[in-house]
Amino acid sequence: MAASARSDASASGGAGASENAAGESAAGARDAPPTRDSLILRVLSSLALGPAALIACWFGGPAFAALVAFLMVAMCFEWTRMVAGKTSGAAFVALAGGAAGAAVAAGLGAYPAAYGLATLGGLAAALIARESRETRNWLALAGVYICAPCVALLWLREGVESGRGLTILLFAVVWSADTGAYFMGRLIGGPRLSPVLSPAKTWAGAVGGVIAGGAAGVIGGRLAYGAGDEAAYLAVGGALGLISIVGDIVESAFKRRFGVKDISGFIPGHGGALDRLDGMIFATAAIALVLYGHILLARL
Repeated sequence: MAASARSDASASGGAGASENAAGESAAGARDAPPTRDSLILRVLSSLALGPAALIACWFGGPAFAALVAFLMVAMCFEWTRMVAGKTSGAAFVALAGGAAGAAVAAGLGAYPAAYGLATLGGLAAALIARESRETRNWLALAGVYICAPCVALLWLREGVESGRGLTILLFAVVWSADTGAYFMGRLIGGPRLSPVLSPAKTWAGAVGGVIAGGAAGVIGGRLAYGAGDEAAYLAVGGALGLISIVGDIVESAFKRRFGVKDISGFIPGHGGALDRLDGMIFATAAIALVLYGHILLARL
């Protein structure tokens, strides 16, 4: 599916009017509300995967590093299949090698080396692939877009003071924002947030996501760090919730570029690992950059 979509996009120049016209005929099918069965699968998958992620995060160390490494490789596989189709084997091996090396380095506390290996994996995939220049650029992007935030997540858990509480709080905020946006959007509907990039998302859903993220920030912040800073918890939770929604929209833009609905069927009811973790990628990158900046300023 990804290969044929990629070929169609190339034939039309990637953003031509003919591609848009062709996309309109399938827009209703792509953006149709989920069925009752798909909603049940979505809930069951969340009930299975959520506790597993929390348990791994609670214990940290090799358990959490292994989970992140597995999801990183899964996302690299989905990305290469989406952008390069069935001819992506060698590129995937390069990306997966960089991802695995980055996870090992991060697990050992060598975070600069981990970021370097993540970036090199993407560059190696671009050099190996026998594809168009545009496709090679997309492959190189994976090292920064997918692997670097995963390294940042490992750093948040293991390399930051109170990392366990912070990482669990991050999970809670992103999951709550996703759930709030999903149900508020379905309940209220209304004007579309981004009719071109993601017609299924509404302003009501975005507001619901920010509110739910803020509420999770307050509850999680009090549990992890104690009472007294509720305004800060609310602001951080709401901001991360909004950023996770932006990540969801960006991922929708990528999928529309390559003509796919779900990147894979890896997680029943949710699509692929990238479909499920798009918001987490952006929220993790945002909070890691803020903390990095704070640490650097403190050293001046």
